[in-house]
Amino acid sequence: MAAYAIGDVQGCHFSFLDLLNRINFNSDCDQIFFVGDLVNRGKNSKLFAEWCLSHQANIKTVLGNHDLHFMAVYFGQKKKNKSDTLDGLLNSKKISAFIEWIYQQPLVIDYENYLIVHAGIYPHWTIDQSIDLSKKVHEDLIAEPENFLLKMYGNDPGFWSDDLDNFLKLRMTINIMTRMRMLNSDLSLEYNYKGEISKINNDKFHPKPWFDFKRLDSSKKIITGHWSAIDICRHQYGISIDSGCVWGNALTAFCLETEELFQVPAHPDDLII
Repeated sequence: MAAYAIGDVQGCHFSFLDLLNRINFNSDCDQIFFVGDLVNRGKNSKLFAEWCLSHQANIKTVLGNHDLHFMAVYFGQKKKNKSDTLDGLLNSKKISAFIEWIYQQPLVIDYENYLIVHAGIYPHWTIDQSIDLSKKVHEDLIAEPENFLLKMYGNDPGFWSDDLDNFLKLRMTINIMTRMRMLNSDLSLEYNYKGEISKINNDKFHPKPWFDFKRLDSSKKIITGHWSAIDICRHQYGISIDSGCVWGNALTAFCLETEELFQVPAHPDDLII
């Protein structure tokens, strides 16, 4: 048996099939953990969603910002963006089954000595607190998906505090776990920068990657995706594995037992660009 974390697929179904061949995936015993953003931007979200439905015994996933956006569009709480490639999936005969499956997925997966999340974990959160916050979001989403998805959008308050009311805590949990890349010196989220680490101003008053701040709890390694501009990035608290397949680069698998990386180039049949 082998277990792998796989970076943002984003509808790149044929690239994903190539990656399965690369790791010699065995559906009888192997396990895959997706770091979120299963759908959108690539051409083949429908095909990949159908693969997920057929292999539920082998896979687990956290939710990414594109997955939440897809659900909000499906439930009529958000309009499609011009860059969305969701029509095939939304018109699929299996759309109801896929929605039923994906909206029950968490923001965080706790697996052995790893914590898997789409974007990151706030520096002042413990591992247990992160898991607990994910569970609260999960419970609210399952209970009232339409109302939940309507209220989740917004950058305010922009920072985490234990004194926030429950609604703002849920919103900030989502923003941190699915959108965070950079933090300001006061630990508020900097949403605008999406570029390379080498181009970040290193002045102490400028934003820094979330994983450059000292953590209160580093008892587990954190596996993320979301930030394709930094490619594969091993940092002091874990690894980021979004290698930008949807932009024509590569799709990556990270073996959780050996920490070995496996990659395949983006398949041209998946790409819009």
